Amino acid sequence: MKTVLATTAGLILLCASLFTATSAQSSGGVSPVTERSNVPLAVSVAPREVETGSRITVAGGSGAAQASRVKLQFRDAGTTRWQPVKAVSTDGNGRFRTKVTAERSGALRTAVSTGQVSDVHRIRVRSRLKIKLSSHQVKLGSSMLIRGSVKPAGRRWIKIAIKGNGRDEIKVRTKAHGGFKVRWKPETSGNFRMRVRSADNSIALGDKSRRIKVMGLRPSGASYYGPGLYGNGVACGGTLMPSTMGVAHKTLPCGTKVTISYHGRTVTVPVIDRGPYIAGRDYDLTEATRNRLGFGGVGTIWTNH
Repeated sequence: MKTVLATTAGLILLCASLFTATSAQSSGGVSPVTERSNVPLAVSVAPREVETGSRITVAGGSGAAQASRVKLQFRDAGTTRWQPVKAVSTDGNGRFRTKVTAERSGALRTAVSTGQVSDVHRIRVRSRLKIKLSSHQVKLGSSMLIRGSVKPAGRRWIKIAIKGNGRDEIKVRTKAHGGFKVRWKPETSGNFRMRVRSADNSIALGDKSRRIKVMGLRPSGASYYGPGLYGNGVACGGTLMPSTMGVAHKTLPCGTKVTISYHGRTVTVPVIDRGPYIAGRDYDLTEATRNRLGFGGVGTIWTNH
């Protein structure tokens, strides 16, 4: 059963969770503390820096060799007010072991009915960041929606770095519930690497996303070739066959991966040949590439080069 506690305007609200606890009584040994204390307490966390929502083990003793009750208390980082988390029963030797779920940075201690308290054990919590994109490709002139959320919730700063043909940086603040959304509009076509970070604050350490690959696509004139040429060699080496996937381009290095989007279909194929040599056309698609896209004879495609 979860015990839920939080501080808002100096009040303890039983509906907002700072530490969610479930106890599992045990007679395990007590780790030594480094400072003098009448009520030994050991927080088993290695390291004492965990992701929000992670469970940690709290073990200690009441100072009396008999069964009794020990209260766990939590204090938000940067504050002085101790809040009750849960009460736990010790065994016949006065020892206890229980688990709590760390949801924000702060400190733990125990207290007994005589008013004695244990040493303070600090807990550092890392944020948990989630990101969702409307698409990993965006056409020039359009924008991509970047949405996400960070836990613990609250007003948090989010930084988005996008590297590719240049560098874009976006800074946005989350809502009180930890969610955010922002749009990005590329200025050039190409391949980009995006990374999203949440900043540190008193509640929790920050977090960062993995590197996310995104593309800016530009309109390109295209045609296709193949019939009547099968069995012939291509400029980049190899033989053109009905099943050959690729494109011809006048200047891109052989083997360059070109992503092509056309009417909702997308393929990524290599440059295998040179051409086309007709004004207004940037690419010649092989027949297999054309069929995969559902492309007609001549028209406009969207590409990352």
